[in-house]
Amino acid sequence: MNDIGKRVKSLLASQKHGILAVTDRETGIPYGAYVNYACDASGYPVFSISALARHTQALNANPAASLLVAELPELGDILSGERACFIGRCCKIDASAETKMHYLAQHPYAAGYISFADFSFWLLVPEIVHTVAGFGQIATLPATEVFVI
Repeated sequence: MNDIGKRVKSLLASQKHGILAVTDRETGIPYGAYVNYACDASGYPVFSISALARHTQALNANPAASLLVAELPELGDILSGERACFIGRCCKIDASAETKMHYLAQHPYAAGYISFADFSFWLLVPEIVHTVAGFGQIATLPATEVFVI
C-alpha cells in the first residue's frame, strides 16, 4: 500500500459519517444521502439502513454507489480539507453479532433502531478511490492500493 493509500484508508477509518450516492430508482438521476458507517475488518464501510429509505430502495435496484468522506477543517474553506470518494458496489450482509457490536461501538445511539425488522446492514466494496488532499493533491487509485484484498 502506498502513502496515499494509507492516508485515504486512515481518513475512512477516522470518520463515522459520509454521503452515500446512489442512482435513484424512480428517476435514474444520482441521489445523495447522509449516512453513518463503521469500517469492517477489511476496512470497508458498513451501513445500517432502513428498507424504507430512498437510498436503500435504490441499492436494491442498482448496487452501484459511492461514499464521500471528508475531514472537515475547523476554520476556513471546506474544500481545503482532505476528502475521498470510495466508488464501487454495495451488497446486503448478515447482521452478525460481531457486525452489530462493531457498528454500535461507532454509533451507540443506533442501538434503539438497528434491531428493527426494516433495518439491514450493507457493505460498500470499493473498486476505485478518488481523493483530494488539498489544492493540486488529487489522485485516483484502484481499491487494491488502499485495501488489502
